[in-house]
Amino acid sequence: MSDARLVGVQPWFPWPLSRWTWWTEPIPAERVAALRIATALVLLVDIFVEHLPHFTAFFAPDVASLRLYDGRFRGDHGYWSVLRWLPVEWGTRALFGVWIASAVALLVGWRPLVSGLLAWACAVSVWNFSPGLHNGGDRLRHTLFLMVAVSCSGAVWSVSSVRSKTDPRPVLVPGWPVKVLFVQLAVLYFFSGYYKVLSPQWRSGFAMYWASRDLAWSLCPGAADLLPVWAHRLSALVTLVWELGFPVLAVVNRTRTVTLVLGVVFHLGTLFTLEVGHFALYAIACYAAFVPWEHVRLRVRR
Repeated sequence: MSDARLVGVQPWFPWPLSRWTWWTEPIPAERVAALRIATALVLLVDIFVEHLPHFTAFFAPDVASLRLYDGRFRGDHGYWSVLRWLPVEWGTRALFGVWIASAVALLVGWRPLVSGLLAWACAVSVWNFSPGLHNGGDRLRHTLFLMVAVSCSGAVWSVSSVRSKTDPRPVLVPGWPVKVLFVQLAVLYFFSGYYKVLSPQWRSGFAMYWASRDLAWSLCPGAADLLPVWAHRLSALVTLVWELGFPVLAVVNRTRTVTLVLGVVFHLGTLFTLEVGHFALYAIACYAAFVPWEHVRLRVRR
């Protein structure tokens, strides 16, 4: 779009990335703005639903002083946490206050670079200080905060928006942060499918049948019998095909929309049926960057 306004600085890329148009082309600013808003909403849900109701049990001064995971911070490890530098009497409360403030700032688009980096630092600090409260999928939120911070996500739909009523031109931003997020999802799904396909239970389709009845995994084991066995097996096989094929199916024009919609359905299903924490919500937030929100804006203007 020759009349579009480009916001942000395109970094230098080495060859062959510098010659790869898919990697270097700008994208509509509405996509990263939607990613910012979705990430902020999920973070607020994460804090107020997952952490604060159990704050006294996991982060009270007498618990924080126990240093339950001190072994992670040995000199030969690369782990760090701001909570180890703050006094135990008020450090956790201060950090959670900053975390909530950064989430609100992201939601309204106030200095998303600073607020995104603060959200990332708080998330990593909480993760490293109490890894027993998290699962591996929660690491996705760390990447989300970084990508939101560096993606010029406040260019539109924010208190610092660069668009004005007198200048309705489309706003573009560098697209590489969204591409990094897509590549991470593609790698995550592919290797998840790869390790599943090594299991005879997944190849036969019975993995989901047993998982839906496992008290450690299932949120509603009593409802597992409502589905016939063939439906459980079919869901397992569809999951395998979708995860292994995502890197290709999400790129091809004819299959992209179906693949992305299936991804949202997949994560919604795991959110309400399996013990996966808030990984499902953070994964769904990633999909906000792949929706053509700029078309919605044009339709509203018309």
